[in-house]
Amino acid sequence: MSFQMLEGVDVFDVSWFSLVGGSSSPETGIQIDYTMARHYTAQSTFRFTDMTASKDANLSNIVLSNGEINEDDPSESTYKEYTLTPTFDKDTTSYEIELLDYIDDMDLTATQSDENATMKVKVPKRDDDDKLVYEDDETTIVYEEKTLTDGVPLNVIINKLGEPDTVLTITVTAEDAKTTKEYTVTIKRPFATIKGSIYTAPTAALERYTSNIKLYNSSDVATVVNWSNLSNEEERANLHSNMTSLDSIDFVTNDDGTYEIYVIPRQYDIVLDKGGYLDHIYKERTLEEGDVLDLGLYELLGGDVDKDGLIDLTDSSLINSQYLLDQTSSDFDTYVHYDFNEDLIIDLTDLSILNSNYLCELEVE
Repeated sequence: MSFQMLEGVDVFDVSWFSLVGGSSSPETGIQIDYTMARHYTAQSTFRFTDMTASKDANLSNIVLSNGEINEDDPSESTYKEYTLTPTFDKDTTSYEIELLDYIDDMDLTATQSDENATMKVKVPKRDDDDKLVYEDDETTIVYEEKTLTDGVPLNVIINKLGEPDTVLTITVTAEDAKTTKEYTVTIKRPFATIKGSIYTAPTAALERYTSNIKLYNSSDVATVVNWSNLSNEEERANLHSNMTSLDSIDFVTNDDGTYEIYVIPRQYDIVLDKGGYLDHIYKERTLEEGDVLDLGLYELLGGDVDKDGLIDLTDSSLINSQYLLDQTSSDFDTYVHYDFNEDLIIDLTDLSILNSNYLCELEVE
C-alpha cells in the first residue's frame, strides 16, 4: 500500500497516523517510505486513523457594515454593507473600501473556511478619548490586536476624514497552529476641505466669535427650498426652519471664529449660523476630492432672534419682552440668543445692536 502527499505539502508527520492491529496484520508491522522506492506486496489489511490537523487558514467571506436591521419594520432599518474592491475571493488577500458616508465606526464580520481555525485582527489603537495613538515620530499609527470570532461582528472605530487610511489586518491561524494567512482591508475616505472665519462685532470685547457651520446635501435642500424665489417674503421667512428640518452635518468654529472642516466630496449648501444672528448661506457648492473651498472672513449681524431672515420690529418686540432678563433667571437659557454681546443680560446694548442692523436681510451667494 502506498500514499502520495498532496501537491505543496513538504512535511509528513508520521505521528498523524495510528495503526489498528488485527488477526491479518503482518508481524513485521508497517513501513512508511517517503521516497516510494520500496513497496509492500503482502496481502494484508490495514486501517488508518487520520489524525491530521487542518491546514486551512482561508476565509470564506469578509463583510464591513454599519447600522441596524429592524426586523419588525424593515423600512426603519439603517443596515448597510460596503463593497470590497476587488470582490472577495479566498485567495485574494488585499482589499479596499471607498467610504463616502459620515460614520464613525463599522462592524467587521469575518467567516472562516474551517471552523477550527482562529482569528486575530489588528486595528488602529486609540486613547481614552478615542484619538489615534502614534509612535514617537507622530506619523506612524500604533496598532493593537483583538480577537475576532468566526461570523461574529466586531465593532471597529474608523479614522476620521483627513486622517490616514484605516487598515485592518486579519490573521487566520489554521487548526494545526502553524499555518497562517493574512487578509488586509484598507478603508479610504476621500475628502475635501472647507475653511474660513466668522466675525461677530458684538462679542469683540470677549475676543470670542464662536459660531455654527451647518452642511446640507444640496439635493435634499432642493426638496424644501426654491432659491429663485427668495424675494418672496414667505419663502425667505421659512428658509431657516425648512432647512433645519433636514439632516445636516454640524460643526462649531474655534473660539476665534476660524474653522477648517474635512468633508465628503459632493454638492453642499453651507449655512453660517449663530443664535440671534442673521444666517449667511453659500448654496450649491460642489467639492471634488482634494478641493479646498476658502470662504474667507464673513461678519454675521446680530438681531434676527426669530430667524426669519429679516431684522425688524418683530425682533425688537421680542427683545423688549425679555428686557433685563439675566443669568440669574431660570429662563435665561431659553432666551440667551437675545444676548448678542454675551454679557449675560438682555438690555439696552442688545437693542442698540439690533437697531444698528435694522432691516438687514440674510444673504445667499
